[in-house]
Amino acid sequence: LSQSIRRLELDLGIELFDRSRRGVELTQAGRIFLQEARRTLMQADLARKMATRAVEGAVEVRISFIGPALYRVLPALLVKFREAHPDINVRLFEEPSPVQTKGILAGDFDIGFVTPVAEHIGSCETLVVERTGLVAAVPADWPIAREQSVSMKMLAEHPFILPPPKYASKGTDNLSIFKSLGLMPVVTQEVTQTNTMLSLVGVGLGCSIVMATAALISPRNVKFLPITDYQPYRRWELLVAYPFEHLSGAAATFINLTKDALSAHPEWLAPAATVR
Repeated sequence: LSQSIRRLELDLGIELFDRSRRGVELTQAGRIFLQEARRTLMQADLARKMATRAVEGAVEVRISFIGPALYRVLPALLVKFREAHPDINVRLFEEPSPVQTKGILAGDFDIGFVTPVAEHIGSCETLVVERTGLVAAVPADWPIAREQSVSMKMLAEHPFILPPPKYASKGTDNLSIFKSLGLMPVVTQEVTQTNTMLSLVGVGLGCSIVMATAALISPRNVKFLPITDYQPYRRWELLVAYPFEHLSGAAATFINLTKDALSAHPEWLAPAATVR
């Protein structure tokens, strides 16, 4: 391997590694070369996948999604799409947002329903398809559930369930919001999936802050309450992400249907604190 790297450096006429007694590390040129080499390999793999799909002739659209996409928007779109295009097969894959965007760039998924903080999101075309307020989710058998609304201070006095910071959606990093108010909740659990979070709330392991559309699925033993001092500009958003290029005809048809649905359902983008 060392000889192969050295031959590559001689061929390029540049040093890819800085070799010293302290060890070996990439030079600036080496880091750029590595990044572009990875991109080239990904593009070659994408070309293989696209060619294979063309030969197979399958008329399908592969859609990845996060759990909250199923609360309102995605089921409605799937129904409309199936009615309008029964000849196009839809394949669904539930994945975290970072996995989705990598899969879109690699050609594994055609379209992804993701949060704005997804890794590599800037390398995709995006469309906001849902915007909603945030509410407190508390165990329905806790005394706090008898309140008509709650404050951040009230929530901080109870065990709290949060996503890890890297998974927090833009504008909804709840731990930072607590800190800005001079509060620090006792975080007892960290989970990445909203449905898992709601299940843990339901069994009394803590409370949390979630998108208002979660109330539409009526999880067991969970009460949703407005938050009186939560900044109104903070909201949860769901995006549709898809590649700049190599968008299949079936996927383009789904995107066009989604745009039409957004025009017909302005409430999807209304950041209300409650959802009916």
